[in-house]
Amino acid sequence: MKESPELIHKNLIINKISILFVKLNERHKRKSMKKETLSIIFIMVIMASMSSCSHKIVGTWTINKFENSTPSEQGYSLSNIGTITFYKNGSGEKNINYSVLGTSHTDLFPFKWAASDAAITLVGDSTEFSKTWIVIASKRNYQQWKSTTGNKIQVLELKKN
Repeated sequence: MKESPELIHKNLIINKISILFVKLNERHKRKSMKKETLSIIFIMVIMASMSSCSHKIVGTWTINKFENSTPSEQGYSLSNIGTITFYKNGSGEKNINYSVLGTSHTDLFPFKWAASDAAITLVGDSTEFSKTWIVIASKRNYQQWKSTTGNKIQVLELKKN
């Protein structure tokens, strides 16, 4: 199973901290036991806090709005079309149902995800949602994303459950 970029980044930092610990330990061999103990405790606290970090997107979100538009063509805006759930391990699930011009669309497929402050990428099936989205707004309980494919512009607004 491929590790998410966040997990790889955390593992690299933990490895660097471990190397730092070894160097500190070598430097402090002759110093008092109290300083060594404090160094060990400090490094353990840092490692524990880093391993518990997760992206704020983790959780279940309601898709409050899904807009789809193309210049010179009529677009559409849909409300409350379903939910999308992001897990800490970089996987997720969609439960999306909507209808446009009499055509029903259902997306219940699992996906993998990776996120940064500027973008989020959903990888999986070939639905409207599997792509890289630009993060326009990112708050604790609200997300707004935008994507352009060719001349098609899509906007998602999410509210955390």
